Amino acid sequence: MIQIKGKVNFNITLDPSTFIFDDRKVEMDTLSKTIKRDNDSISFEDNYEWNREILEGGSKPPTLISEKKFKKQQLLEGTFLMNLEPFITNAEPHEDATAIKLTNETDSAEIKLEDLHQFYVQFSKDGKRLYDDGMVDAYLLEDTLTLKLKHVTSIEII
Repeated sequence: MIQIKGKVNFNITLDPSTFIFDDRKVEMDTLSKTIKRDNDSISFEDNYEWNREILEGGSKPPTLISEKKFKKQQLLEGTFLMNLEPFITNAEPHEDATAIKLTNETDSAEIKLEDLHQFYVQFSKDGKRLYDDGMVDAYLLEDTLTLKLKHVTSIEII
């Protein structure tokens, strides 16, 4: 259990073991691939099929059973992160709060509160929890996914 505390109206206790059931979780590979780069652009040389698909709809065979199997397999083997923005927003940081202080037994790191939308915690690796005590690793999504602190035991709004 990790508590969001400090300059907040409501202290919130997070249980990272429940994040696996939350639809807001993101797979690490997917998140790494979505990082925008200045020289990336999307172009459709032949957009006839694309437009036809949008206008007429695709005719696909039923895949619900296969999709369920794939989702279950993905949960059992995936590496997942959770964006903490909604949790910290619900804790209602005070007006004078400026940063998020992350700590573990030996070290600490700070993330600016304005970068909250880029603040993720990794709670799972290859379908298993990261640590036996349920703690997480903190990442900041900038040009790359940057590890800020391993084995986070405390989140304090300062």
